[in-house]
This record gives sequence, C-alpha cells and structure tokens, in this order.
Amino acid sequence: MRILRSVHGLLGLATIALVAGCHKEVEDVPLLSRTISISDRFYDVQALDAEKAIVVGYSGKILLTTDGGFTWTQPASGTNRALYRVRFVDPENGWISGQEGLILHTTDGGKTWQRQKSGTSVYLFSLSFIDRKRGWAVGDKSILLQTTDGGANWSLHKITTAAQKEVSAEEAIASADPVLYDVQFLDENTGWVVGEFGKIYHTTDGGQTWNEQQLSLIGAEVVDALDLPTFFGVHFADARNGLASGLDGKIARTNDAGTSWRFEKMKLDYPIVDPLYNPALFPDGTGWATGAAGEVVHLDAAGGEWQRAKLGMEVITWLRGMHWLDRDNGWIVGGLGLILHTKDGGKTWIPSLG
Repeated sequence: MRILRSVHGLLGLATIALVAGCHKEVEDVPLLSRTISISDRFYDVQALDAEKAIVVGYSGKILLTTDGGFTWTQPASGTNRALYRVRFVDPENGWISGQEGLILHTTDGGKTWQRQKSGTSVYLFSLSFIDRKRGWAVGDKSILLQTTDGGANWSLHKITTAAQKEVSAEEAIASADPVLYDVQFLDENTGWVVGEFGKIYHTTDGGQTWNEQQLSLIGAEVVDALDLPTFFGVHFADARNGLASGLDGKIARTNDAGTSWRFEKMKLDYPIVDPLYNPALFPDGTGWATGAAGEVVHLDAAGGEWQRAKLGMEVITWLRGMHWLDRDNGWIVGGLGLILHTKDGGKTWIPSLG
C-alpha cells in the first residue's frame, strides 16, 4: 500500500536547566499527545459550519474541530465499534450509525453522545434524518430502520419490492437480502436507498413501499442484471437530480427522480478500477466522488466528463467520507488518519495533522 507523504511522527521536547555553576540532567517532558495518528481509519465527516466539523471512524473514534481542522478534541463515544456514518439536522442534533446495530445521538453539537436502542445487531452503514424526529437507517440483510421520535424508538423493516420481471433462480439467489449501504431522504415521503448487486430503491410514501430503479442501467455497458455494480453511495441535489457511485469506478446519474439512470462518462488518463464510495451533487451540476486508492473525481458545473481532481499531494489510501457545507467548504476523510479540508471549492486541500 502506498502511503500519504506527510509528517505523522510525534514531536519530542526536552529542556536543559543550568543553575549557577551546577549541571542538571535533562528533564523528561512527555511526548505531545495527538488526536490523529496513521493508524486511524475514518469513515465519515460532516461540517456544521465553516469552522466546525465532526469526523467518525474505526474503534469508536469521534473527532470534533471548531477551528477548521487546526485542532481537534475527542468526545467519548462509549464504544470501540466502528462508526460508519454521521448526520446532523441542525447545529445541535446529530446521529451516528455503526457496527452491530449501534446508533449514537447528540443534542449538544457533538460534545456528548448517548446510545439509542436500535433493536438490531446488524451493521448499520448509513442513516438519514429530515428533522429532529424523523429518520431512517440501513444496513446488512436489507434492514431498514425508521424512527418518528428522534431515535427514542426504532421500528425494524426489510426492503422488499414487487417483482418487476421474472428472474432466474441464479438472480434470485444472488440478490437475496442485499446489503444496503446508503440512504437519503429529501422529505417525509421521498427517499432512495442503494446497495449490493446494483440495487437502487425509491420510495414516495416514507419507506412503506419501494420500487427498484436500477434496471434502466442495463444496456450497452451492462447487459446482465448480475453485472450491475454494487452502489456504496447516493446523493440527490433535489427531487429529480441525483448520483449513485460504486464498484469499478462507476457513477450513475438521474435527472428524472430515478425513472431512468445512465452511467456517466469519464475523461481519464487511465481508468478507475477501484470503488467510488461517496458522491456529492450540487444544484448547479457540480459533482464530486471519493473512493479507494486515493481516487477523487470532479465534474464542473458546465457539465462534460468527470476528471480526476488534484489534491496537491500523493494519496493512495482509501477515501471513504466526504461532506460539503457549500460550494467552497468541503471535507474528505479516509485511511491512515487522513483528513483534508478545502475552503476554495477544491482548488487546494489542507491536511489536518492533529
């Protein structure tokens, strides 16, 4: 594995005291403690304002910055399980989902976190809230959780759909209980879920019923439903325009609320063979996506083809999480303790060293 070429070593300090003709031994001063290390693996990030952001990751680690990433504190999570997704609906109220059905909740902007009873032990890879009360979470074994009281109680469902066509026994086995990797709701009725085997699910009644939308991707590039790429992330800028990203560097786009999807074109000096995990789409058409092996791709508002973004450094760890506060302020997090922040729309990226 190639590594990020930046300084990760700890600084050692020592003082020498000289007193009136007498020599004192060098005093031992403790090494400076660091909140970020090369062993950290970060899965997600959310910016709450231009200076404040929350990062979550492996071993229950939560980081909080209030100065744009120059310094970080580590609020207690009360767990050593992996934390996969963080979502806030306002500056004070947020949730985290993770391993073994873990859901955490804060009401003070991330300073303290309390565990909620999800009623499941499956991995919960993503969640989405539209206000302080109503939210959804998705994970392994096609599990969908829903709350109407801010997570005090969660109801357990499985996403099932009416058959859109007769499928072979092979297809039925392959697509049974697919893992659900991401969810986004725009309002109390309208939402999307993406996951294993290229599944793209859409609801217009708050998750009571679902329709599959991925079959529109079958065509010149993919001729068999079994060859559709697993999708790890979904993001809609509005009720009609959205992206899904996944295996083999694929990005799918819709401009009609998912009635039809198409694979996006990319202008690359060499192809992306690794997964793209996390897409972002702005109302003006600007797009971003992050993935494995340090891949970051970008689409200008003017349209055209996706191109690799320049980060200003060599990064070949996986980049799992990304969040944009607005067109200028964005964050990317990933393996090897990597946290990147931009304040100029991605023209320059600054690493946080902790």
